[in-house]
Amino acid sequence: MHRLPCIKLRRFPNIFQNFRVVPIDIVFPRVWKRYVDDVFAIVEERHLEQTLELLNTRHPTIKFTVEQEVDKKLPFLDLIISRKPDNSLKFGIYRKPTSTDRYITSDSNHCGAQKQAAFHSMAHRLVSVPMEKDEYMIEKEKIKKAAKLNGYDEDFVEKIIRTHERKQHKREVTTLQPEKENLERISMPFYAKVTNRIKNALKRHGYHVTHKSENRLRDLLCNAKNKIPSNEKSGIYKIECQDCAAVYIGQTRRKFKVRLKVHKKAVANKRANESSVASHAISLQHNVDWDNAKILKNIRKSSQLNAWESMHIMTSEQPLMNEDDAPILSPLFHLTKLKL
Repeated sequence: MHRLPCIKLRRFPNIFQNFRVVPIDIVFPRVWKRYVDDVFAIVEERHLEQTLELLNTRHPTIKFTVEQEVDKKLPFLDLIISRKPDNSLKFGIYRKPTSTDRYITSDSNHCGAQKQAAFHSMAHRLVSVPMEKDEYMIEKEKIKKAAKLNGYDEDFVEKIIRTHERKQHKREVTTLQPEKENLERISMPFYAKVTNRIKNALKRHGYHVTHKSENRLRDLLCNAKNKIPSNEKSGIYKIECQDCAAVYIGQTRRKFKVRLKVHKKAVANKRANESSVASHAISLQHNVDWDNAKILKNIRKSSQLNAWESMHIMTSEQPLMNEDDAPILSPLFHLTKLKL
């Protein structure tokens, strides 16, 4: 199902005064900038309804809505775009009215990189958006205010902003990029007293330490749901032979125990045409290891069954009882390292 895009149309009543009226099928916006499902467009005011009507006839499941400028201002993503008297554009930073400026506080037990992440993002946006000096200073003060609200001092913000200003200056004066260190990543829990020492020691040996959350709430709470027995699940399953190394790999949309009964019945009644397992057991006079039959991969979506069955079949290191090929024949499955 398609998401409903919101096209935000600017009104410029005087831009197209000298242009002739054109048919609806060749009316084009003056500007069209899209990011995911948001579109910023500049359209002649008298063509606004026609443009919207045209867009909404392109596909039955996609409908556009319009948000027009108010007081010569229009929010788009995290920007507030203003129209100056000469019809040029001025940019500022937009925050929703519900924004609380609450981020990870300074006294939280998080590593420094995680605490600084939100402020690095705001500082990068500050120096990257082409704002006028007054808008720049307003946004800078808002960042400082947010930092103070979360327990950080002014020097904390100034240092981050200066870092991004230097990076921006380098991007403007040169296209050369610093050589990146080829470090292998290691993830470990964060403990303030020892982590930094370990991090510095590992960096000297070519390892970069990242941190993961420890003692998350969902890990501390028990799971109140009863576990479903494996024979009650559907998905990809394996049946082994007692007298040789052959295995059968198949799929089932029903419960595994129901599908297993079908194989058992075919073997007991000597109906080789009803089951590859029965065909193997009858033709070679082998016994089937029913007790160790198991689900390899629990699959809930039937649309994924063919892919998972093919992957298990084509990566199996054991001989197969299967008489038919995998549902999907692709050499890409051989590139996987799947342990059955």
